[in-house]
Amino acid sequence: MKKYAVVAILSLAVTVDIFALSEAPPPAEKVLKNAKDYRSMIPVKKIRKIKLPKGYHEGLLIDGDEIWVNNGMGGRTWIVDLHSGRLISEIVPVATFSEGISAAPGKRYWITDWTAKKLYRVKIKERKMVPDFEMSLEPSRPTGVIWNGKYLYVLTWTRGVLGTRYHLLKLDEEGNVLDKFRIEDISEPSQMAWDGEHIWISSWFDRRVYKVHVETSEIRGYFRSNVKALTGIAWDGKAFWVTGTKADLYHIECVRESEG
Repeated sequence: MKKYAVVAILSLAVTVDIFALSEAPPPAEKVLKNAKDYRSMIPVKKIRKIKLPKGYHEGLLIDGDEIWVNNGMGGRTWIVDLHSGRLISEIVPVATFSEGISAAPGKRYWITDWTAKKLYRVKIKERKMVPDFEMSLEPSRPTGVIWNGKYLYVLTWTRGVLGTRYHLLKLDEEGNVLDKFRIEDISEPSQMAWDGEHIWISSWFDRRVYKVHVETSEIRGYFRSNVKALTGIAWDGKAFWVTGTKADLYHIECVRESEG
């Protein structure tokens, strides 16, 4: 009996070792650094304002002639008509503190939730977010999320005794982490937009929006939004829409060199 027990234990140990070796190691952490041609104070101009109801405004999503506004603190996601500026519909969130929102393949959406510490992929059914995928990011809390058509990027905050660490995760559509970037030069990164080449990251703390080239791990510059407690940002193909925790919606355009 003892002999069989020893064989069983050795077999189990070998199985555990094989399983451990079969798992892909976590990606080595990279650091987002300022580029050599880093440009502070990219010139911008505000071209429009849309009044928003009181809420806890977070991530933004452009959907045709509408803009979706996530709300934390148990608030619903608003759908605002960009032509009239009216709030035309609301969606019940998947959890309790909606942060980022982005389109996903198959008429679905990526959602992050601060309180649940999760990333969700949802469908909208009868004005409710219904998840078909979820992923825990504990102990980190996710904020912004953006899908660029190939990869998914998620911002996370990890609080500890030595302070809060900020990261940008690069994932595939199945939720596998492909890259992890430590963020040191963007204070309290909140939400993200994708312009077809760069990710733009809003800073809740300093009201700036940072231009990031992920493939080179570079921060290439920033512009000032002058929006207090800056959160949501979305790109409509020509300009940005931004908001803040208690702010309205602002349409902001980067000024070309010839216009500066």
